[in-house]
Amino acid sequence: MGPPALAMTGRNTSKVKRCNKNVTNSSPLTVHSSLNNETDFSRFTSHFSPFQNPAFTMAEVLITLGIIGIVAAMTLPSLIANHRRQVMLTKVKQTYTILNNALERAKVDYDTEVNNWYIPDESSTLEKSMFFAETYMIPYLEVLHYCKDKISAPYCNLNSKNLTDTGNIEPMYPVSSQYGTSFVLKNGTIVYVRVGAMTQTEIDLGGISRIWVIFDIDGSQGYNRYGYDVFRIELGGAEGPAKRNNANRNKFLPYGYDTNKNCDYYVSEINHACNKAVSYPGSYCLAYIVCNGWDFGDKYPW
Repeated sequence: MGPPALAMTGRNTSKVKRCNKNVTNSSPLTVHSSLNNETDFSRFTSHFSPFQNPAFTMAEVLITLGIIGIVAAMTLPSLIANHRRQVMLTKVKQTYTILNNALERAKVDYDTEVNNWYIPDESSTLEKSMFFAETYMIPYLEVLHYCKDKISAPYCNLNSKNLTDTGNIEPMYPVSSQYGTSFVLKNGTIVYVRVGAMTQTEIDLGGISRIWVIFDIDGSQGYNRYGYDVFRIELGGAEGPAKRNNANRNKFLPYGYDTNKNCDYYVSEINHACNKAVSYPGSYCLAYIVCNGWDFGDKYPW
């Protein structure tokens, strides 16, 4: 009698032969024929049969692409517009900072505040504007072109449109005895400087009265439109016209800017507001932006 283990092996061998009579190759690399039936696998498992149908038909692919195209057509214009606005905002803030930094450097050189700077009071508006630009601004800026008292170059005599894009709010860079002068910064911004009385009432009262700047961030290109690429600043902000020579003029602030006003004031129903329904619309748009922490807020009139 042989060993029990050997006897057991013999019996098991015969059983294995009976159970595997359908197997044609006993190699460990052989796949059982039952595994070659694609119906044994769910299409939702990770083990797909090579005979499985494609996941998407051509019609399904075309429908999907069509949906993607519709969504892109709906969202891309908004994304592009938002990008352009952010680019605009960045350059507006850059120019605003550049101009105020020039004032700070001039204050250091002259060792006095802006209110104490000398400006020839009896000169014409152009002469006063040229004096201020040549003495307190241009030496502290990177300037490509300076118009001085000439109007031959296109950047010396441009007009700007108001917020509604329906007409000229006023001549923007007209170099003449009645207005101011202008120059072009290295970043392409045109800067118009005007020093003196702005209204007949101010002229009658005498004095320098006001010093303000209009700048166009893309020069003769673009909209040439208030609130879009044209913005106005003034020494002292709202104090300029309100307090005249007694205003605190140590910094350029947005035209009409008043720290005592809330942001909605600049888009309200008042002249010069950042509101298309008022007279002279767009002058206060920068004030609204600055009031909102250098943001367009939720009421900007695009």
